[in-house]
Order: sequence, then structure tokens, then C-alpha cells
Amino acid sequence: MQRKRFTSVKKSIYLKRRATITKNRMKETRNTKQSKENFILTKQQLDSLLKDTIDAIVVLDLELRVMKVNKAFEILFGWTEQEILGEIIPTIPDFSKDKYNKLYQDLAHNKLFTSKETIRQQKNGNLIHVTNFISPIVNTYGEVVAFVSSLRDITEKKKMELALKESEKRLRTLINAMPAFILLKDEEGRWLEANDYAISSLKFENVPYRGKKDSELIQYNESYRNSFLYCEKSDQYAWQKQESMCREEIIIHADSTPIILNIIKVPLFHPDGSRKGIVIMGQDITNLKKTEELLKKSEKLAVVGQLTAGIAHEIRNPLTSLKGFLKLLEPDINENNKWYVDIMLSEIAQMESITNQFMAMSKPQAISIQPYQIQTLIEEVVTFISPTAMMHNTHITMNHTSSLPAIQCDGNQLKQVFINILKNAMEAMPNGGTISIQTMNIENHSIVISITDEGCGIPQDRISRLGEPFYSLKEKGTGLGLMMCYKIIEEHNGKLQITSEVNKGTTVDIRLPIFRKTT
Repeated sequence: MQRKRFTSVKKSIYLKRRATITKNRMKETRNTKQSKENFILTKQQLDSLLKDTIDAIVVLDLELRVMKVNKAFEILFGWTEQEILGEIIPTIPDFSKDKYNKLYQDLAHNKLFTSKETIRQQKNGNLIHVTNFISPIVNTYGEVVAFVSSLRDITEKKKMELALKESEKRLRTLINAMPAFILLKDEEGRWLEANDYAISSLKFENVPYRGKKDSELIQYNESYRNSFLYCEKSDQYAWQKQESMCREEIIIHADSTPIILNIIKVPLFHPDGSRKGIVIMGQDITNLKKTEELLKKSEKLAVVGQLTAGIAHEIRNPLTSLKGFLKLLEPDINENNKWYVDIMLSEIAQMESITNQFMAMSKPQAISIQPYQIQTLIEEVVTFISPTAMMHNTHITMNHTSSLPAIQCDGNQLKQVFINILKNAMEAMPNGGTISIQTMNIENHSIVISITDEGCGIPQDRISRLGEPFYSLKEKGTGLGLMMCYKIIEEHNGKLQITSEVNKGTTVDIRLPIFRKTT
């Protein structure tokens, strides 16, 4: 009985195992069928892709042997499918094979696709630029079994890009070579590009100017504040007028002289009338402005020369007659009226002095150039003017550098310069003071004579006009004395420069070339 029961249990276990095995076999069959269907679907899709796409497509096995190519591949590279089927892909140039093999190994390992621009080789040996999209083919078990590579010829695009870069490079070289300020801004006035001249003029070599407005660039140099704010306003005006405009603008540097630019602004617009940008071009006219000022001074001098000829004839003789008759009447004038005569004679003397200055300007002076020691000339002038200095409670000190070389000059004319400058210095110190004269030898084969007073000083806005005829800071001055000083120093190939500070004093620096003996 027990044996029968054991046999029954054993049979039941067997039947259960048999049912499980049958069920698993049926499941495997269904999976195999589904895999085949998926494979067929993938093959259909691949065939459609190969046939319909305009890109060159090649299918490679894991050893990079050709399994399939489409018609576009044959047209692009020149090989037919039959020629390269089963062969290592021949489109890879020798210089990139190692890099190419490593790329495919990485793709097989990571199971990722990649896209890049590279160079491929055609059957005739020509190299072309292509975009290459590579994707691994993975089976149902997650294994990479092949690669699909899609290639598109971009050789012409690359040529156009290269030509464009070369054109931009040539244009940039041309713009940078121009000795002019060139700046391009966008529709909101932000800086896009500036040439080397503009960067150098503004000292913006280390400034990240792109994408910033003029008002935002002020932070890099506060001295540009007024210039940049004005520039923003003039940009807006050019856009509003919708036409080119030309203006003068000044760039002020804290450590150098201002730069005057003749600015041309050309607003740019889109076809719909909206703003596109603005082109700014500027020419440095600082030297031109200086030349214009010199021409104005020359014109004034020419007018003075014409006036002096008439003044010498029309005024000098009557003045001499008046002075002579007053001298004749002087013995018969009583003490009560003598004061009036003295005033008349003083005013006549002043008029004669002015007339003599006009005469000096109207006719060329004979110059006698000889070698002189500058110390000797200065000492002679100081000896001559010392009595007048004492009357004005003025003390004159001299400090000469030892062994100064000789200079080529007209001694009498230089004495006239020193006398005029010393008289001006004394008149600037009505309560007396000290005048210091210092001579020194400097580089560039020249010497400098510095005459410094302790007077009231000269405002900075007036220094630039000193030396102009009829411009004087003195009540009865004509400006001709200082103009004569400038003229004499220029005729000696020298330079006269005046620096001053109000209520502290004035310094006049005279630079003269050193006389060199020729052998």
C-alpha cells in the first residue's frame, strides 16, 4: 500500500516537471519568433534608409569591414559596393587610421553615437571634408554587432568658410592699418569691434569693451566721462536724423594732451527701417588744429606788420613834435602845472615804446649769429636790470651749471628776451619777491634757461593765448613784448614754454640748441 502511494507521488512530480519544460519551450519559441520579426523590421528600415537618403551611408562590422553601402556612397567616393564589400573601409586616410580605430572601439564599448567633421578620401585620392554621423547597431541582447556611418560632403562649405575667414582677415588687416579711429556698434549702441588705432588712442588694450555701451566704459577711465556721454547722445541724434553726420569730438587723457577727432557717424538700418547699428570713423586732427592756430597767429602778425608801417608814419612824427614842444614849454611852466606836463611826457613815452615795438614787428631784424656763453649774456642782463629790481624790492638769484657749452645766437636779441621776461616777472610781484634763474645742460644737445618768479601766476585757460598780438594780462600791455620773445626763440631753433600756478608763481623755460664746432 505504501509502495503504491510512493509511485503515485513520483508520477505527479514528473508530470509537473514535464508541464514546466513544455511551457518554457513555448516561451522560447515565442521569443525567437518575436526576435525574427524585430530583425526583419530593422532590416526593412535599414534598406529604406539606404535607398531614400541623400547622404552617403556605409554599414561596417566590428572589424570595420564593409557590409553595405548605398548609391549615394558610391557616387560620393567612387567605389561600387561590389569593389569594397568585405574589405576594410578604404575611405580613411592613412594619417587618421589610428584615431579612427580608437573612435570605433570607444563607440562599441559605450554604445553611443557621435557626430563630427572630419576628412575622408575618395577613390581618385582626393581628400574631402565631411560630416560623419556614426551609430552602433545593438542586438536584442544589448551587444554591438555593427556600425552605421552617415556622411555628407561639406567641402564647398569649408571652402566658403575659409574664403570668408581670409576675406575677414584681409579686411581686418586693412582696417587696422588705417591711421583712423574706426568703431562698430550694434542697434543699442554697444561696442562690437574697434580697430587697433581706436584701441591705442583710448588706451583700451586690456579693456573688455565688446558688448558694452559708452556709459559703461567710463568705469575704466573717468577722464572719458564727458566724451563718452556726449558720444552716446550724438549716436542717438544720428539715428533720429537717419543720415550721416560729421562732428568734432575730444578725447581727454589724464596723462597726455587731448586728442581732437573729426568724427563721421553712419547709422545703419534693416530693410524694415529698424536700427541695425552704427559705424563711427574718426580722423585725428590735433596737429591740424595746432596748424590752424599757427596760421591764425601768422595772419595776426601779417596784420600787425601792415599796421605798423602806417603807425610809424602817422603817429611817430606827431609824437616827436608833441614831445619837443612840451620840452620847450617846460621852463615856463610853473610848479602847479608841472605835474600835468610830467603825466603827458610819461604817456608820450609809453606811446613811443608801443610804436617802437610795432616797428620791430614790421621790419626784419638783422641777425648776427655768433657763439656765446649763456652765463655771460644772463649776467649782463641782470647787471643792467638790477637797479630796477631793487626799486621793486626784487631779488634775482642765478644758478649756472658748471662748464656749459657755447650756443649759436644773436646776443642782443637774446638779451631783449631775458629783459622782457624779467620785467614781466617783476610786474607780477608788486610787493617784491625773488626771481630765480637756472641754467642746465640736458639731452638732445641743448640747454635750458628757467626763469621762475613768486608772482600772482597765470590761469591755465590763458596760458595757451600768451604770445598773441594784442593779448596781454597787463592793464596797459599790448602782448607784443612776449610775442617778440616767442619769435626770437623760434628764429634760434629753440622753444619757449610757460608753466604757471595761480598765487604761486610762473616759470618760463627757454630751450636753445648747443653750438657744435665742425671739423
